[in-house]
Amino acid sequence: MTRILEGRNRANPDEMASFVDKFEELEKEILREKMSYMERCRRIRTQQKELLDDAKDQGLPKNVVKAVAKARDLERKATAIMEELEDDAQQIFKDIREALGDYADLPLGAAAVSREEQDDARTKAIVEAVENDLTDEEQASWDKAAPAGSA
Repeated sequence: MTRILEGRNRANPDEMASFVDKFEELEKEILREKMSYMERCRRIRTQQKELLDDAKDQGLPKNVVKAVAKARDLERKATAIMEELEDDAQQIFKDIREALGDYADLPLGAAAVSREEQDDARTKAIVEAVENDLTDEEQASWDKAAPAGSA
């Protein structure tokens, strides 16, 4: 590698040119690597297209294959997120997902899970305030609509 001699404040023109030349060589190397990478990606995309065409020939819509693959990827991500939680938090996560059922996978369900994790005390206070303001008739309807085992 080119070096600047000790004791001077700046490189001479030949040294400066060698730095620029080396930098340009490295830029070209980066470009070659990018092109090589893109060519490998293009081959893989072609294989994916051929696979989807084969699936279509067998009667399976391309968008279904893509959707299932994406759903599986999202499920792996959700599992990874859950596994990062502490043990007690993992159990709460599982309980909420089970309580929400299929809704946990939808944006509204995800928002509910998030709010449950963040605002448990606040939500409890709101529910208690509402219950305290109910008339006897409203309280009877509230109790009738409550899930079994809650009170």
